[in-house]
Amino acid sequence: MKVSFLSCIILFLLPIVSVIAQEKKTYALKGKVVDESGEPLPASILVHELGKGTAAALDGTFIIKGLNPGNYHLHITHIGYKSLTKTINLESEDLELQFRMVESAITLQSLTIEANPFKNGPVEQSQTIEVVDRDFIEKNNSGTFSNALEKLPGISTINTGVGISKPVIRGMSFNRIMVNDRGIKQEGQQWGADHGLEIDPFDVDRVEIVKGPASLIYGSDGMSGVINISPAPLPEEGAIRGHLINSYRTNNQMRSHSAMVEGNEKDFVFKGRVTLQDFQDYRVPADRFVYAGFELPVYENRLKNTAGRERHFSFMAGLRKDWGKSTLTVSQFNQKAGIFTGAVGIPNSYNLRHNGEFGNIEFPHQDNMHLKVISNTNIQWNKNWLEIDLGYQRNNRLEQSLPHIHGVGPTPEGNLALALFLDTYTANARFNYHISPDHQSIIGFQSSLMNNQFGGFEFLLPEFQSLSTGLFYFHEYRWKDNFIVNAGLRLDGALHDIKAHLQPIYDNSLNPTGETTQRNPDINRDFFNLSGSTGLSWIINEKNNVKLNLGSSYRIPTPIELATNGIHHGNFRHEVGDANLQSERSYQADMNYTFSKDNLLVGISPFVSYYEGYIYLAPTGRFSSLPGAGTLWEYRQNNAFFTGGELKFQWVPVKSLKTTLAVEYIHNYNLDTGLPLPLTPPASLLSGLEWTLPPNFIHSLTNGYLYLEYRQVASQERVDRNERITAGYGLLDAGLGWEIPIGRQNWKFQISGQNLLNAYYFNHLSRYRLLNLPEQGRNVNFNLKIPFQIK
Repeated sequence: MKVSFLSCIILFLLPIVSVIAQEKKTYALKGKVVDESGEPLPASILVHELGKGTAAALDGTFIIKGLNPGNYHLHITHIGYKSLTKTINLESEDLELQFRMVESAITLQSLTIEANPFKNGPVEQSQTIEVVDRDFIEKNNSGTFSNALEKLPGISTINTGVGISKPVIRGMSFNRIMVNDRGIKQEGQQWGADHGLEIDPFDVDRVEIVKGPASLIYGSDGMSGVINISPAPLPEEGAIRGHLINSYRTNNQMRSHSAMVEGNEKDFVFKGRVTLQDFQDYRVPADRFVYAGFELPVYENRLKNTAGRERHFSFMAGLRKDWGKSTLTVSQFNQKAGIFTGAVGIPNSYNLRHNGEFGNIEFPHQDNMHLKVISNTNIQWNKNWLEIDLGYQRNNRLEQSLPHIHGVGPTPEGNLALALFLDTYTANARFNYHISPDHQSIIGFQSSLMNNQFGGFEFLLPEFQSLSTGLFYFHEYRWKDNFIVNAGLRLDGALHDIKAHLQPIYDNSLNPTGETTQRNPDINRDFFNLSGSTGLSWIINEKNNVKLNLGSSYRIPTPIELATNGIHHGNFRHEVGDANLQSERSYQADMNYTFSKDNLLVGISPFVSYYEGYIYLAPTGRFSSLPGAGTLWEYRQNNAFFTGGELKFQWVPVKSLKTTLAVEYIHNYNLDTGLPLPLTPPASLLSGLEWTLPPNFIHSLTNGYLYLEYRQVASQERVDRNERITAGYGLLDAGLGWEIPIGRQNWKFQISGQNLLNAYYFNHLSRYRLLNLPEQGRNVNFNLKIPFQIK
């Protein structure tokens, strides 16, 4: 199956490449980059479609040769200046341009945005998009990719101990957020709070978060937002380089090692990475907790059986030519992690006692593997561009546990409690058509086929096949130089074929009775939806920008929501689906106002949404009748209302000092029950102060910085029926970093600390809150990055 899929990729691309990869007369792009006063700048100029570029000379001049006639998007960046994105049209002669860059001390304004399909600048887009680069991710490394994003307003996470975390955008997560890795939607068990994103945190170079409805461009699950993981720019011709990263975290003795090498030899590009992480049981600021009326110990402040290890690799190879570029990436994520002993059955003092080996992974534990094969091709078609993304994913999740704890006797499956095997095939194509300088459009097609199998002596999710396809059209019109509008329509269809499952019944002696009970019936459902959106961006002047985006989107119910009926031990609950769920329909409005100048940035992003048939998992207040289960949670569907917003503030009062403030608030309401929806993030405020150290502050140290951050989270008292209130809390973080020139490279050191006051608190979104277990205590991270240059 895998071989045939890769053969299809090759067969699909070869005829296209053979037609267009022919000798044509090429032209050059020449120009100069200057600042507001006309002084030259040695900025970087990148041709987005080709992934190639150059750096301007000291006098600001540059030249890029070998360009076919056509339309291109240029990204111009330079440290300390706002980024520029320009669309150019190359006809039948060389083109010469001049770019003027505006100085800015705000770091985020130096980053370009590529998530928009038209590849234009950040102010032209009608949606709110946050961008972070590798420096941001490394500085905020918390062991997982998702946790690094919590520093952005409107982003929170659902955590499950260490190594398992998933993002939340404006109070929504799971299948309402799409995570795209190199253009392919990440498909695994993202519907479970104890299932992480299964992405190597060291293999992420750039992230763009689209807030608000994004179903039109990305598909059904983009209802509340999209997280795009983009690869780093391809290395320049003749370069071979890489780096080594080593880090250590004190709370659970996490040791991380990652090595990367990349290069470009005559337009053949490659990149490889290997990452290893090992961690022990983590510490909490408590020596006891209360569950089901019992007071239980936490020996030596360590949560037993939360240790784990991870082994990841990725390799990319491809070509970059004048007709475009094509790459093939193979990656595999591997994780073995313990599941807290109290997650299966009722915890007691005996099974919570450590044996002195805090790195042991005992029963129960999970083994996760995620294999991805992704092909990305960008082809020039006449003067326009065709983008093709193809992907295959294999996601395996194995839960190992002792059968008697689950109320069953010895089984042919041994200790394999649950196995989920998911194969996903994805094909996306987009044609970017540049009609005129004022009009451009995009036609897109998306399709995916999912096949799920299961095993083990427990049941959670049946076998199913799911096919979905979508076709969309999106148009952008530049009415005036400072007023851009867009609109689009999308047509989608989906088929779910879900098989019935009969589960064996065991007697009180844990022997099979020969009888079975039906956990779910055969379910065959088809869905058909039409959605659309429109938006505008008004660039009042260089300092003020107003955006408005209106959309009607939808989301089809997943096989999990339709058919699950089993104990989700990682979440301490029995979850039950509803075969009669209908598609969600939403009507959403997002607005953004940004004021920016060289040393000040203020952004306000309010939103409001109405949902018809909002699907959610709700606590019933009843206990499950299944052995070893906890409370019963059901998938329900009600009309709902969401509103809220984010505030972002950055001010640089003096050149070396930066202050930040990020505020977020979410208010939702179940229109049928008159109650809030469950698992809604509380309001929070993150304030920070960063000092850039003077060049000669410490001998031989360069690019030094020191930061201090404090997050205040409000109590969450707006809860659903049978959901508990969570008290507010405050967290103090700090860090410092610097570089030391060693040879021809700068070694980068970073020290950061989270929860430095060792606060005892509960995260309202954490599954451990159900056990009255607090979050991790004080954690200090030491990080060393060693770059190297082979040629």
